[in-house]
Amino acid sequence: MAHKEVMIFQLGTNNWQSVEEPAPGSGILHEAHHLAYNAMPGCHSYSVYPSAVHAENPGREKVKVAKLPHKIPICESVSPVSDKRWHGMSDAEIEEYLKRLEDLCYEQMALGEKETGKTYDFAIAHHCFLNQVVMQRVIKKRVEGGKAKTPLVAFCHGTALKMFNLEVKGDPEYPMRFKKMMEELKVFDDVQAVVTISEDNKKMFLHHFPNFEPANVFVSMNGYNPLVFYKHPDTLQEGLSKFTTKTYEGSGTECQTIPGDKYKKMVLFVGKFADWKRLDMVLKAAKLYEAKYPDCCTVIAGTGQPGDVKYYHEMAFKELGLEKTYFVGAQMQPELARLCSVADVGVFPSKAEPFGMVFIECMACGTPVIGANSGGPRDFVSEDVGFLIPDDELSVPSTDKLVNDLFSAVCKALDEDWKTTKGPNCHKLTERFSMNEQCAGIVDKLSDILKL
Repeated sequence: MAHKEVMIFQLGTNNWQSVEEPAPGSGILHEAHHLAYNAMPGCHSYSVYPSAVHAENPGREKVKVAKLPHKIPICESVSPVSDKRWHGMSDAEIEEYLKRLEDLCYEQMALGEKETGKTYDFAIAHHCFLNQVVMQRVIKKRVEGGKAKTPLVAFCHGTALKMFNLEVKGDPEYPMRFKKMMEELKVFDDVQAVVTISEDNKKMFLHHFPNFEPANVFVSMNGYNPLVFYKHPDTLQEGLSKFTTKTYEGSGTECQTIPGDKYKKMVLFVGKFADWKRLDMVLKAAKLYEAKYPDCCTVIAGTGQPGDVKYYHEMAFKELGLEKTYFVGAQMQPELARLCSVADVGVFPSKAEPFGMVFIECMACGTPVIGANSGGPRDFVSEDVGFLIPDDELSVPSTDKLVNDLFSAVCKALDEDWKTTKGPNCHKLTERFSMNEQCAGIVDKLSDILKL
């Protein structure tokens, strides 16, 4: 199917993936979208993203990096690379951030037009937050300079909406500030379309911005990269033996190669060490299922701030006494694909996960998944590919009931050999979630809304 040739500008909120600076999901997605759009015949994507580590990205074309003098700010919870919250920043710091991004975006948009001889069909600002403020300024400045007004699109990932929820609830750590700013600046009056990543995400956006035209808000389930996430041929024993554990400074323990030949079953968790990811539930369930299955191990891939890393390591080894659980730290995507391929089941029990890309990536490697019955995973996880445990109370930290429900689901997955019985369904389901298909669908939908 032929798609319209478009010129796109994208502004990201988070860094792209590198060994020196692990990226959260939205940063990984922005990079993947940038590559996918540029791979579409006749299409161009120019991008800007912030980084606390790098000032450029020589491995990628048509992108500029905004080197920050501080960690990348986050909306709520934590990120793998930052504990700096927007609510902890002064008005002067916020303005400095906005100006830094505004100047670089203005420059990059001009460069794209010069290099291609084309004008922008639309600009995508990732997250429903300050990126729209930045692009509101950039577009206004361009119009004042004689350029046509570029349609602005918000790509709603979910964490900003969670922050607005906390502000509205009156959480003392999140005083009413940024939702009020967005309303006072009438930011969404200058946005022509909103892309959301799940039906829950869409409902939450319209709850916070009820005057936005619902017909111009649509769901685009996140895509994965099939060139990276596919079933690798390693056996469990071979795959595990390629990974070395990571510890934390002052732990008194040494890193070790995982003894793969000791195990015939494996449970995998991938995620940042944030309380709403509910790694505590996985570790407490592991104490139960590792006792029942002596040949089963648990691999934890991900990281967080030093205090969080220490907290979960001590929970696993000092509090729970786990002996077959291995923390391997943050991993690049090819290594994650190897872990997903050899796991018997992926366990990702987040509270109200905005979408759940890790579910898709795990299933693309032929591995069934277990999550919580809240948020985005409800849109695509069925009993054909795994299971969602009841999550009515959205409890953080995890309750005994959640732990026991997760334990029961893992036992069912291992006893019934879901890897064999559900694995083929997993791969089949993910065929419609490729990154190329997602980006082509976004272009088609925006072409209709914007009448391109």
